[in-house]
Amino acid sequence: MKSADIFNQNTSGSNFTEPLVINHLNDNILQLYELNTPFMILLETCHEKENLYSIYQFSQQSYQSSQIDEAALQSFLERPQHQHSFIEIMYVLSGSVTNHVENQTFTYEAGQCCIMNKNIRHKEDFTGEFQIVFLMLRDDFIMELLKEYQEHERKRNLPKPSNPIFQLVEDGQNEPLKFDKIYLDYFPMVPSDDILDHLTPIFNSIILETISQEPGSAFFIKGFFCRLFHLLNNPNLFSISRIHSESDNQEFLFSKISHIMKVSHGRCTREDLSARLHYNSEYLNRIVKKYTGKTILEYGQSIYLEEARRMISDTDKSISAIIAEMGFSNRSHFYRLFEKAYGETPLDYRKRCL
Repeated sequence: MKSADIFNQNTSGSNFTEPLVINHLNDNILQLYELNTPFMILLETCHEKENLYSIYQFSQQSYQSSQIDEAALQSFLERPQHQHSFIEIMYVLSGSVTNHVENQTFTYEAGQCCIMNKNIRHKEDFTGEFQIVFLMLRDDFIMELLKEYQEHERKRNLPKPSNPIFQLVEDGQNEPLKFDKIYLDYFPMVPSDDILDHLTPIFNSIILETISQEPGSAFFIKGFFCRLFHLLNNPNLFSISRIHSESDNQEFLFSKISHIMKVSHGRCTREDLSARLHYNSEYLNRIVKKYTGKTILEYGQSIYLEEARRMISDTDKSISAIIAEMGFSNRSHFYRLFEKAYGETPLDYRKRCL
């Protein structure tokens, strides 16, 4: 949903080079998006019930906005998958969006993030109710951020930073890896609103500095991007999965299932997984059985029982509070499951761990 010709408002004057250009526009295979600026930000909103489709574009060259009518929307829905000449970060602010990645289709919910390398072919469905921010970053700009990042860590006498976003760019410059189709999936480990409390000020600051172009703006923009990368790499906020889109399809799907189950604390049913992953629930159940020896229900139980076990041993929360936090209304049922899994009652286990 990023065609440069949809924008009809340009506040920077008439003489400027489009920051985003689509090459091979009518090609179903070779369509390529290129940046003429170090970075660009797109904010896309869709309110399907009100027929409101809006896009806001921010770059160092221009600020543009557009309302999309139904005819233009239909043409976008029919567009082919495309690639980028840059790294793209997609973060879902609210609602959900369907993303077609190579030969897979996934739904991304609020708080989830996906980062594509330059070899991934994909497209997003611009339907439903959502608000998404896209951050498009050229390799040279990301490498400038890496230098800032490394200098910060050096001054604090910390080891060379390991960040999967920087790794995507470095891999793209490594001959054996440069054609690999890699993307990063970020699943929130805390409620999405909690993450937005951290990320929204950063998004807003980058946009405001990009628009203002005051002295020092370029310096601040780099700093805010470095902070964003640092937050995305925080394991307390996100579970990160590096996915090779050409890997075995069942292994690929199990990785998705595992992340969804862990983020939902094991409370995701076969039907929920089927709706989110667009696969038959029985097929997904067979995949889980193949990799874990458990059904989806049993696998979910093992996840929330392990969380309960950890809280019993590592926190001073009451067992009643833990049972409630795990979503159990029946204390006896929880006790039976725990004793079956670990061979002793939760109370006996806590006493042994003291």
